[in-house]
Amino acid sequence: MKRAHSIPSHLTYLYDVEIFLQTFIKEAGLSDIQYGSIVLSVCESVNNAITHGNQHDITKKVDIRLECCQKELKIEIEDQGDGFDVDSIQDPTEVKNLKNERGRGIFIIRNLADEVRFENKGSLVKIKFKLSSEHQLLL
Repeated sequence: MKRAHSIPSHLTYLYDVEIFLQTFIKEAGLSDIQYGSIVLSVCESVNNAITHGNQHDITKKVDIRLECCQKELKIEIEDQGDGFDVDSIQDPTEVKNLKNERGRGIFIIRNLADEVRFENKGSLVKIKFKLSSEHQLLL
């Protein structure tokens, strides 16, 4: 099952993203066990795409693509920005970075998802969640 959704780069559209995710998760027959992790990871990534990638430029879009099969949920979030150096993001759990607001979202996503990759200089984020029989109603 595949679905795609695009939004303008404005934070008010995060609600639309959440509704899109709720509908997809229900149609895919996924249980509620991973719902929070999926929604938080996608919304955090979309927030980063809007804020850091597209610099709140409402003429630029953020694309969200979802694909669910029996074993995994694949998510792609792509912005139209110039990207960033993911290796330059500091670990927000280190004492020297505790007051730094940058890097927390990526840290959260990496800790919730089973796999996170950054491509196209960071303007494309690929997230995977593994699904087992405990996570999925319909196999």
